[in-house]
Amino acid sequence: MKEILVAVFVLFLAVIIFAQEKESEPAGNVCYTESVEVEKGTSFPVKVLVNNADTLAGMQVPIYYRSENVDLICDSVSFVGSRCSEFALSLPLIEPVGKTAFFAFISMTDPNEEHPPLYPGDGMVATLWFTAPKETKSGKVELYSGPNAIYPHDKIDYSFLFWTPTAEQKDCTYKAGYVTVK
Repeated sequence: MKEILVAVFVLFLAVIIFAQEKESEPAGNVCYTESVEVEKGTSFPVKVLVNNADTLAGMQVPIYYRSENVDLICDSVSFVGSRCSEFALSLPLIEPVGKTAFFAFISMTDPNEEHPPLYPGDGMVATLWFTAPKETKSGKVELYSGPNAIYPHDKIDYSFLFWTPTAEQKDCTYKAGYVTVK
């Protein structure tokens, strides 16, 4: 009898753990950044990843790295090893005053060229390279983006957007990462 109760209890725990894991996994399309811990006076990468349920033909992602206490400098945006490295257009932009890094991808720009879209999956789409100056304060910087984030421009909409090969805009949630400067 004791063995049966233990087996039932273990099975019950497994069901609860599985349900909690399923709850914590967002459904649909999710863009997210990794969290990193760094030392002052170093340059370091932060990966931007996309877990997409939909096939995507393009995306625009502005990411804020703003903090009143910690000064980070975004040096570059790289697409080496990216899931979108074969896209026809890849555009990186950095706005240092507003502390905004931006990148965009479009899979096809010329109907005579064949470029595959981003099929459903999970993985890196860009790497943001930062420097934490020696004189910066220690602290935590949130890497923020999402539907209300934009890269400032007078005439072009550089907001947080994801779309399919049929030009249908798709919702995409954003899960922030953090840079912790020690």
